[in-house]
Parts: sequence; C-alpha cells; structure tokens
Amino acid sequence: MSDIELSTKYSSKRSFGWSQDASDFSSLKKVVQIFDNESDFHKNLIIARIPMLIDDNELIKKFQNILNTEPLKITYSDLVGTHSVPRKDSPCNAIIQASICGQVKQYLSDWASDSFLRWAHLCGFVKYNGEDDTFEITDEGLEYSRTEDNSEEEKECLLNAILKYPPVSRILQLLSNGEHLSKFEIGSQLGFVGDEGFTSLPQNVLLTSLAMTSDLKEKNKMKSDWDGSSDKYARQICKWLEKLGLVRQVEKEYKVNLGGKEYIEKLGQAYMITPDGLKAYRRLQGVNKVSKVSKNVYWEMLCPKATDRYYIRNRRAYLIKFLSDFNGAISLEKLQEKLKEVKFDESLESIKDDIIGLQNIGLFIKKSNKGYILNDDIQNLVIPINSMGTGKSDTLRLKDFCRDLLENISHSYLNLIDLAYDSKSNRQFEMEVVDLLISECGYKGLHLGGGRKPDGIIYTENLKENYGTIIDTKAYSKGYSLPISQADEMRRYVEENNKRDPKINSNEWWHNFPTLLNKFSFLFVSSEFNGQFEDKLSNIATTTRINGAAMNVVNLLLFAENIKSEFIDLDKAYKLLTQNSEIKLIDA
Repeated sequence: MSDIELSTKYSSKRSFGWSQDASDFSSLKKVVQIFDNESDFHKNLIIARIPMLIDDNELIKKFQNILNTEPLKITYSDLVGTHSVPRKDSPCNAIIQASICGQVKQYLSDWASDSFLRWAHLCGFVKYNGEDDTFEITDEGLEYSRTEDNSEEEKECLLNAILKYPPVSRILQLLSNGEHLSKFEIGSQLGFVGDEGFTSLPQNVLLTSLAMTSDLKEKNKMKSDWDGSSDKYARQICKWLEKLGLVRQVEKEYKVNLGGKEYIEKLGQAYMITPDGLKAYRRLQGVNKVSKVSKNVYWEMLCPKATDRYYIRNRRAYLIKFLSDFNGAISLEKLQEKLKEVKFDESLESIKDDIIGLQNIGLFIKKSNKGYILNDDIQNLVIPINSMGTGKSDTLRLKDFCRDLLENISHSYLNLIDLAYDSKSNRQFEMEVVDLLISECGYKGLHLGGGRKPDGIIYTENLKENYGTIIDTKAYSKGYSLPISQADEMRRYVEENNKRDPKINSNEWWHNFPTLLNKFSFLFVSSEFNGQFEDKLSNIATTTRINGAAMNVVNLLLFAENIKSEFIDLDKAYKLLTQNSEIKLIDA
C-alpha cells in the first residue's frame, strides 16, 4: 500500500533525490551519526572536531548547543554551510564540513557536504522537514548508525536502504539481461530524458572525438570531463552498487569507423551485473515470494532543475498518486482527466513522456491494453498542494508545443531547447545538435569543436550530388544576433575549406569531409535569432561564394522530424541550407 501525503505546510527549496559526488560509505555513516546522540562520533564531534576545525567561537558554541538538543533537528544551512571566494580558502563553517576529512583539508567543502546530505536523505537515513528546512534521523538511520563498522549487519542496512532508492532499480533493470553498459548508455535511459536536469552526452559523438584525438592526455580528459548530469548519476550509483557487490566495473571496447579506417576506443566506466545484483533485482520485483521492497520517492527528485520545477514536480507526483490509487489499469485519457481535476491541463503526449520518465527513474509501471499499472509501493512522497509555483515557463510551453509535433524523433531531443537557452551548455548543445542530424536525419559527420575548428560538420552519401555543411552552434538565453566576430569566424572556416591549405590551419579539419565532395554550405544554430543576422549570412555567402542559413532550435527539431518522416529529402534539405536566410518551417 502506497503512502502518499498531500500537505498544505510542506515547502521545499531543495533538490534532493540525486547525488553526484559522494561514494565513501564510512563518511556516509558519519553524516548519519551526527544525528545519533548516543554514538561515539557524535560526542567526538562536539568535544574535538568542531572546536579544532572551526575558528569562530560563536559558531562553535552554536553548533555544540544544537548537537546537545533533544530531539535533534538541524537546519540545512547549519549542516552544509557556505563558501567564500576563492572557494579553496573557505573556512570550515558547518557541521557536516567538520565531520569528514576532505581530500586536501581536514574538512569538507559546502558542495561535498551537500552531496553527502543528499545521499543520506535518498537512502532514507535522515528525514527532511520542508516546513522549517531541517533534518532529523529516521528509525532506519538510527539502526544503521548503531551497526558495527564493516559488519554484515551494516552491509544489510546499506543494502536495504539502497534498494529502496528507485534509480538503483532502474540500473539493475538495464543490466539484468546481461548487458555490458557504459555510464553514457545507462545515463541516456535514466531519469526524465528531455529535461534539462537529465542530460546525457551522445556516446557516439564522444567515441568519434576520441578516435580523432591522438594525444593520450587529451583523451583521458575527454573521458573524465565530457558527460551529462544523468551520466554522472549513473556513474555515482554504480559506484555504490559496486561496493555492495551488485555490479562490476568492466572496461568496454567500441569499434569506430572514421574516414574508412577502424579505431578501437575503450571506456573504463562501464558496468555488468553480478549474481548478487540479479538476486537483488529479483527481490525488487518480489520474485520467489520474497517480500517486495517499497520505494522512497521524494517530491524533489521528480524535477531537480527547471525554472518551473514546482509545477513539474507536482504534475508528476499527482501522476504517481493516480496510478497508485487506481485499482487496475488506468488509461492515458483517464489520467488526463484526473490531472485536469487538480488544475493540470496536459496533452496525452506530455503525460506519456512523464510515465516513461517515471519508468526511467526506476518505478515498475506496466503498460497493458487497458492502460498503465503501477507495481510498486511508494513511500515518503509528500505533495505540497500550495506549491504550484508560477505554472509553466516559456521554455516548457515551447517544449510541449514541439512534443506534439515530434512523431518520429525521440523526445529526448527536446532537451535541446533547454540547452539552446543556457549559455553554460555550449559544448553539450553543439554535440547534441550534431548527434540529432547524424542519428535521426541520415547525415554522416562528426563533432569537432575546440580551437580553430568549427563545432561540427555533416555530409551526405549516396546522393546524385553529395554535399557537406559546416555547423556553428551558440547557446544564448536571449537570442543570437550573429556578432561580426562570429560571422568572421564562419567566413574563415568556409575559406579554409575552400583553399584546404595546411599553412592556413595546421589541424586540417576539412579532411573530415570525403575527398571528392565539392558542394558545401554553412549553418548557424541557436535558441533564436535577432538583429541584422541575415545581412551577415549574405555577406559570408558573397565573400566565400558558399551559401548558408540559420535555424533556431525549434525549427531544427522540425527539420529533423520532416527528414525522418520523409516529408523533406536530403536533396531538398540542401536548398533550405543554402537560402542565405533563416530556415522557418514554422514561426516559433
């Protein structure tokens, strides 16, 4: 029986349910023992660590008084603290910071403290009180705190807690058929794909970039630095599961064909399930009469990052409630009707995508001829019915508009809309633009990026007259006017490709086009375009004698949809890509 609560008091400004940078179980236990006033660690924290690591006497007294309080409830700010600039010089100013040694200092940063607190929370060891932004220990946390270190009892407590975390169920499910998957292959199927809080780096783009790179140091940097948020979550959760013996980390090899030559690339962060992992997965399913594990679903985990996250969290939380309350299968139409009763007017496509997202965070939702059935008991889900926020943002409305138009393109590419308006996501944006055109439209090509190279190229094969396109992407929150400097940069790339002289550019990026290709165009892609950008397109075309175009992110998605649905073929696409103006398949 699910335990889902509606509350007029609950309010949260936190984003719990996901953690990227905490994997040491002994440190996790210390965070839990902060709240256990009978533990030796709790006492040592008061007597020794806080006075030793915190310089501010008033702060020392404050934290000592808090830790001596019963029942013990501690605010987020007192647990996690803050940082100064530069971050490396930040003093110790919080309880979790003082509890754990960092890699360089004797205390943690505020960022790492937040990660450990999230971990303790998603395990169900501490409880969050949204009314006053405080935390307290749970019965499960108290039991874990009082187990002997490195004992079977401690491991069993950890295993029980981890199995209640839905994304663990999702990862074990993905691996359960014997698949050997990288963090990118897992990340692309983890969470609400298409959300800005669940990005996954296109693995084929990474592998191609690795094959193009001979410098070992640069390759290792790409492997460690190039990933999306879902890929980080996948890596982190797999670390926990590896320590519990449920998965093994095993390097995976891939064959990459590039310019008629085959390369072998390896990704170290790849995983396989173990016999104990299969046993745990059967336990999650309730197979062989083993008691089925209830799942902790926190409201905050349903949308970690979006300007309208309160609205999205509530919508998804209500979907879980309706699925849980309904006796038997419930149809999309019935779910749409139920959502309207609580002021959510959503399309069937939006509801379907949310259900896929709920499956991707690890809920067992089965589809039948009559609708959907939730085969999970849910606990710890609190729906704050007075926290709708301001409703849908313009970005969400734009995504919903496109969602209903994309019948052949994966809705995971809706994430391009978020990326296009986020200036901090330029690399991810350029990679996913190239991936969309290659994976969904039938183009060949690759992501280039880096110094003195365009962001990417695409080209055709097997047409009567094949062509190539040089791509420049720019993520801008308020639209892109195509500054002169950026227009000059594209002009330089087009001229380099025309002349193909290594004296002009020694990296010779143009060799990534097929040798006999002699028709070209250029393309700018951004959130939206404004100002006198079309004059600059015409100027590039005039000076280089190569025509091009610009395309906003909505029209890019529709461009791909039209090509995949065969409404536009690649010959007709070339005419669009050489019109020296903005490509507008729809006004958006």
